[in-house]
Amino acid sequence: MRRYLSGDSRDGLSFEKEKLSTKHLKSYSIRATGHNSATKSQTNTGHELQSDVPKSMGGGDAAPQPVEHLLAALIGCTQATAMFVGRSMSPRLMIDKLEFDIEAYRDNRGAHQQPIDKVPVIPSRLQAVSGTVKVFLGNGRALSRDDLDLLAWQTEVRCPVANMMIASGCKMDIQWIDGSASI
Repeated sequence: MRRYLSGDSRDGLSFEKEKLSTKHLKSYSIRATGHNSATKSQTNTGHELQSDVPKSMGGGDAAPQPVEHLLAALIGCTQATAMFVGRSMSPRLMIDKLEFDIEAYRDNRGAHQQPIDKVPVIPSRLQAVSGTVKVFLGNGRALSRDDLDLLAWQTEVRCPVANMMIASGCKMDIQWIDGSASI
């Protein structure tokens, strides 16, 4: 059985492992059990996650699909990162809330292409993620275009989930909007 590690070549490219000191390393751990197409995962922080696929794909439709978890992870990571970026800006942006409207697509042929022992010509990854993030500051205060652009840019480059998706070749087209304009 072939096991792939991050330093292995899967598609003719060589992946170099970045050397990180343990001082700066953040690690994550999950244990999971899968039955049919459904999984139950337990994080090292004590949280449980479940996934499944729709009945039309052979699943039980008992939990969100894995890609829905990926989009939720993108939203959660964007939220946390934007809060950090806003607090770090000068002057500080006191963000009250963010509202997300995100969608994504992929070419399903990438996952289903035959023969099964060959690497699919069409990638099975998400091809694009698009949508909006509305930013609401405390007290309904308006956000300048420059501050909104800096917040969006620094959030995207600092969010590990967005970084991973962009590195995979997924096109990100997420528009950041001043929420005060819609109040």
